[in-house]
Amino acid sequence: MSGTVVDVTDTNFEAKVVKAAGPVLAVFRAEWSAPCRALDAVLADIAKEYANRLTVTRLDIDQSPKTPPTYNVNAIPTLYVFKGGKIVATRIGPAGKNDVAQLVKPHI
Repeated sequence: MSGTVVDVTDTNFEAKVVKAAGPVLAVFRAEWSAPCRALDAVLADIAKEYANRLTVTRLDIDQSPKTPPTYNVNAIPTLYVFKGGKIVATRIGPAGKNDVAQLVKPHI
Protein backbone atom coordinates (compact mmCIF):
# COMPACT_ATOMS: atom_id res chain seq x y z
CA MET A 1 0.00 0.00 0.00
CA SER A 2 2.78 2.32 -0.97
CA GLY A 3 1.02 4.73 -3.31
CA THR A 4 2.84 3.31 -6.32
CA VAL A 5 2.01 0.50 -8.73
CA VAL A 6 3.79 -2.73 -7.80
CA ASP A 7 4.87 -5.10 -10.56
CA VAL A 8 4.27 -8.73 -9.57
CA THR A 9 5.29 -12.03 -11.16
CA ASP A 10 4.39 -15.71 -11.06
CA THR A 11 6.91 -16.03 -8.23
CA ASN A 12 5.45 -13.44 -5.85
CA PHE A 13 1.78 -13.10 -6.94
CA GLU A 14 0.46 -15.27 -4.12
CA ALA A 15 2.41 -13.39 -1.43
CA LYS A 16 1.84 -9.86 -2.75
CA VAL A 17 -1.76 -10.23 -3.92
CA VAL A 18 -3.62 -13.27 -2.60
CA LYS A 19 -2.14 -13.20 0.92
CA ALA A 20 -1.96 -9.41 1.24
CA ALA A 21 -3.37 -7.91 4.44
CA GLY A 22 -5.66 -5.38 2.73
CA PRO A 23 -7.49 -5.03 -0.58
CA VAL A 24 -5.41 -5.42 -3.75
CA LEU A 25 -6.19 -4.33 -7.29
CA ALA A 26 -4.47 -6.88 -9.53
CA VAL A 27 -4.22 -5.99 -13.20
CA PHE A 28 -3.32 -8.63 -15.77
CA ARG A 29 -1.74 -6.89 -18.76
CA ALA A 30 0.74 -7.04 -21.63
CA GLU A 31 3.18 -4.39 -22.80
CA TRP A 32 2.13 -4.81 -26.46
CA SER A 33 -1.52 -4.00 -25.66
CA ALA A 34 -2.50 -0.35 -26.24
CA PRO A 35 -5.45 -0.51 -23.79
CA CYS A 36 -3.10 -1.92 -21.14
CA ARG A 37 -0.52 0.81 -21.70
CA ALA A 38 -3.27 3.44 -21.54
CA LEU A 39 -4.35 2.00 -18.19
CA ASP A 40 -0.88 2.57 -16.66
CA ALA A 41 -1.54 6.27 -15.98
CA VAL A 42 -4.92 5.44 -14.44
CA LEU A 43 -3.32 2.84 -12.17
CA ALA A 44 -0.69 5.34 -11.04
CA ASP A 45 -3.44 7.85 -10.13
CA ILE A 46 -5.48 5.22 -8.28
CA ALA A 47 -2.38 4.03 -6.37
CA LYS A 48 -1.70 7.60 -5.20
CA GLU A 49 -5.31 8.42 -4.41
CA TYR A 50 -5.88 5.27 -2.36
CA ALA A 51 -2.39 4.98 -0.83
CA ASN A 52 -2.37 3.19 2.54
CA ARG A 53 -5.85 1.75 1.77
CA LEU A 54 -5.27 -0.23 -1.45
CA THR A 55 -2.34 -2.00 -3.08
CA VAL A 56 -2.24 -1.67 -6.86
CA THR A 57 -0.37 -4.41 -8.72
CA ARG A 58 0.13 -5.39 -12.32
CA LEU A 59 1.27 -8.67 -13.83
CA ASP A 60 2.65 -8.97 -17.37
CA ILE A 61 1.05 -12.10 -18.85
CA ASP A 62 3.98 -12.65 -21.23
CA GLN A 63 6.64 -12.45 -18.50
CA SER A 64 4.55 -14.48 -16.02
CA PRO A 65 2.41 -16.96 -17.99
CA LYS A 66 1.57 -19.37 -15.12
CA THR A 67 -0.64 -17.13 -12.98
CA PRO A 68 -3.29 -15.92 -15.52
CA PRO A 69 -4.80 -19.39 -16.20
CA THR A 70 -5.13 -19.96 -12.46
CA TYR A 71 -7.54 -17.01 -12.35
CA ASN A 72 -9.27 -17.66 -15.70
CA VAL A 73 -7.76 -14.60 -17.39
CA ASN A 74 -8.79 -14.87 -21.05
CA ALA A 75 -8.60 -11.21 -22.10
CA ILE A 76 -6.51 -8.19 -21.18
CA PRO A 77 -6.62 -5.95 -19.40
CA THR A 78 -8.35 -7.91 -16.65
CA LEU A 79 -8.75 -6.12 -13.32
CA TYR A 80 -9.50 -8.10 -10.16
CA VAL A 81 -9.95 -6.78 -6.66
CA PHE A 82 -8.68 -9.31 -4.12
CA LYS A 83 -9.71 -9.12 -0.49
CA GLY A 84 -9.07 -11.83 2.07
CA GLY A 85 -7.57 -14.05 -0.63
CA LYS A 86 -10.71 -13.98 -2.79
CA ILE A 87 -11.71 -12.08 -5.92
CA VAL A 88 -14.45 -9.67 -4.86
CA ALA A 89 -14.74 -7.54 -8.03
CA THR A 90 -13.87 -7.90 -11.71
CA ARG A 91 -13.59 -5.68 -14.76
CA ILE A 92 -12.41 -6.83 -18.17
CA GLY A 93 -11.36 -4.44 -20.91
CA PRO A 94 -10.34 -0.80 -21.16
CA ALA A 95 -11.11 1.37 -18.14
CA GLY A 96 -10.92 5.02 -17.20
CA LYS A 97 -10.15 6.37 -13.75
CA ASN A 98 -13.83 6.57 -12.76
CA ASP A 99 -14.37 2.95 -13.84
CA VAL A 100 -11.45 1.75 -11.72
CA ALA A 101 -12.48 3.91 -8.75
CA GLN A 102 -16.01 2.46 -8.85
CA LEU A 103 -14.51 -1.04 -8.95
CA VAL A 104 -12.31 -0.59 -5.88
CA LYS A 105 -14.28 1.83 -3.62
CA PRO A 106 -16.74 -0.73 -2.19
CA HIS A 107 -13.83 -2.90 -1.01
CA ILE A 108 -11.68 -0.29 0.74
